[in-house]
Amino acid sequence: MLDHLVSYDSPAPCTAPCTPPPIIFRHRPPPAPLTEQTTREVARRLSTVTAHPRLAAALAAALFTGASFQQLATARPSDYDDAAATLALHDRARYTDGCASHRVPPWACVFLKAAVCFARLAPGQDQHLLAGPHDRTQLLRVAEAARMRPTQPPVGQRTGPVGRIQWDWRERKEAQRYDTMLTRHQLPPSS
Repeated sequence: MLDHLVSYDSPAPCTAPCTPPPIIFRHRPPPAPLTEQTTREVARRLSTVTAHPRLAAALAAALFTGASFQQLATARPSDYDDAAATLALHDRARYTDGCASHRVPPWACVFLKAAVCFARLAPGQDQHLLAGPHDRTQLLRVAEAARMRPTQPPVGQRTGPVGRIQWDWRERKEAQRYDTMLTRHQLPPSS
């Protein structure tokens, strides 16, 4: 269900006021739209495997944004606009899409509203809406428990132990494809 959950994006939110424009997927494809049946199943799985509102909201957001863990960690409670049903994610270094707002599908609003409430109630949690800097392992465990891991490499291409999930396999595969394209387009050295 997830396209990916790890990457090398900007790890911090913008420090100045930031009103990101709507997302334009320039450097990566948009996430695949979910069917109505899939969204019901995702909501059921998330509510079954965790009661933690921030982790459930982070996985929901990963599905509809296609964002990496690092980019999800940039969202603050003020980045979710309930009235407009948008979620702003930040990318100060512009590694992927820059700062951008994403439309929040109706099925995911309940998870984001719960995360905002949690952030306001829990002391010290108001800096992170979806994920804190040390939540990656826990988030991956919840994603695995919900059977939401990304596409895995074919058996012959697996590099880790049997049964080990390769969360960044698709991203590494894309990076290798880009490296190959760049190598082909480089000019030979002139003598």
